[in-house]
Formats: sequence, structure tokens, C-alpha cells
Amino acid sequence: MTYLRVAVGWWRIDLNTAEGDAILAQVRDEGLCVLREQPGFIRYQLVLVDAHTTVAVVEWESEDLAREGVKNYHAWLKESGIAEKLMLDVTGGEVVAAS
Repeated sequence: MTYLRVAVGWWRIDLNTAEGDAILAQVRDEGLCVLREQPGFIRYQLVLVDAHTTVAVVEWESEDLAREGVKNYHAWLKESGIAEKLMLDVTGGEVVAAS
């Protein structure tokens, strides 16, 4: 089975503004490239819940590969300046049922 990480993001900025649009575009354009380069990465989905909340779901081939890939993604978040605008609550686990 695969490994899934779920992160609820609490944003210090309003994502429904030009600044928010630019950050979400940066995640789509640059962040996804970083994830795609990681061994074991399968898919990423980011859901905009409201102006200050997102939910990210990232699927990996295994927990070990997820751990390493997430380190690299979080390094990119810091380098890009996005991390300072965001607090994350992250959990994960093995996928036991999927369709």
C-alpha cells in the first residue's frame, strides 16, 4: 500500500488576494516541480478551504520515501519565503483502502 500525508495549512495572508494568487501559482509552478523530482512521489492535491485555510494531500510509494521527499519540499517552502506565511498541521499513514 502507499503512504498518504495530509497537511492542513493555516495561512497568515488572505489567499483570495493578488498576493495569495501569486503564492498559489508559485506552489503550482515551482512546488510541484520539487515534488515531482522526489523519489516515490505519486500525486499532490491542494484544496482551498477558505481564504486562510488549505488542505494538501500528498501520496507516496512508502513512508520512508515520503519522509525524505517532505524534507526537500519543506526546504523549498523555506527558501521560497512561503513557510513564513504558513503554519502546518501534518499527519500521515498507510493507505488501507482506495478506489
